[in-house]
Amino acid sequence: MICRRFLALLLALVVVSGKPLLQAAELQAMRVMPMRPAAGAAGPPVLSAVSLSPDGQAFATGGDDHAVRIWNLSDGAIVHELRSHSDWVRAVVFNPRGQVLATAGDDHNVLLWDAKTGKLRRTVPGPSQVVYCLAFSQDGKVLAAGGFDDKVRLYDGLTGNPLRELVSPCPDIRAAAFSPDGKLFAAAGRDGRVRIWDYQNGTVLRDLNAHRQRVRALCFSQDGSQLASGGEDRFLRIWNPLSGAELQAIPSRPGKIQTLVYIAPDKVASGASDNTIRIWDLNSGKEDSRLLGHTGSVAALDYHAESGVLISAGFDTSVRLWNPLSTEGKVVEENRNRTTR
Repeated sequence: MICRRFLALLLALVVVSGKPLLQAAELQAMRVMPMRPAAGAAGPPVLSAVSLSPDGQAFATGGDDHAVRIWNLSDGAIVHELRSHSDWVRAVVFNPRGQVLATAGDDHNVLLWDAKTGKLRRTVPGPSQVVYCLAFSQDGKVLAAGGFDDKVRLYDGLTGNPLRELVSPCPDIRAAAFSPDGKLFAAAGRDGRVRIWDYQNGTVLRDLNAHRQRVRALCFSQDGSQLASGGEDRFLRIWNPLSGAELQAIPSRPGKIQTLVYIAPDKVASGASDNTIRIWDLNSGKEDSRLLGHTGSVAALDYHAESGVLISAGFDTSVRLWNPLSTEGKVVEENRNRTTR
């Protein structure tokens, strides 16, 4: 009788709350940085790209106002505002030494900037299509660019000189990543397949039939033993990139995955179209914590391992800083009178 009453009480609690009793931890950001409209702009920029500098002292953003901004992480001040793109900026990424920032977008251009001075170093000869994703190799010697055609173009990471082209089975590439050991390169897009190359000689190693819909995010683990993929079918999948074996398939409903980053050997952060960042425990295959606060799709994530800082940017025109491995967080709103220069 006591057992039945206890079970009835548990059921009542679930029905009343509308939530399961055991949930992932819910964390809030350490800092919220709302974007401000530039002079003459109708509103603040929607953000689609973010990258942390390797030293953890700065970050770069790009979005629909065609501008790239480099910010101080400590105080949120704009260091440089870069205005050479003529359309939506889809990708920004620092090279591993932090002296070069690569940017690209809907204007078909790949630009290389001096990250310290903000001066344009090179306009890279790119495709006559939108460039959606960029990635540097771990040594910074190679920059990969993919977009709305079936070719990934590899460039010298410092000079921008073309090196080679890798042909993808998909004519719409949305995600690209180099392995940390410098041996593998992966790209994926509309058809759900992930292709893995030995990028140094251009050899195709394997195709993974990874997702039923468009792939939007790829990332290697820090040791290169795993490749995570995610996209519009709302699944996070973990692969052995050498054997092609699927290690895990984790449903991430309700959001479409837009971005992924490893924050520990056994933890992956995902940003999705349901405005939520989730931390996934790969040992259990379950959601470890949920990072709340964005009010629009989370379009981009980056992580700085030494400081433990996760940065996010989204369609709600904000950047947020998190400590995802902490058990608590506190929102600190930035000065709302600050204007974008």
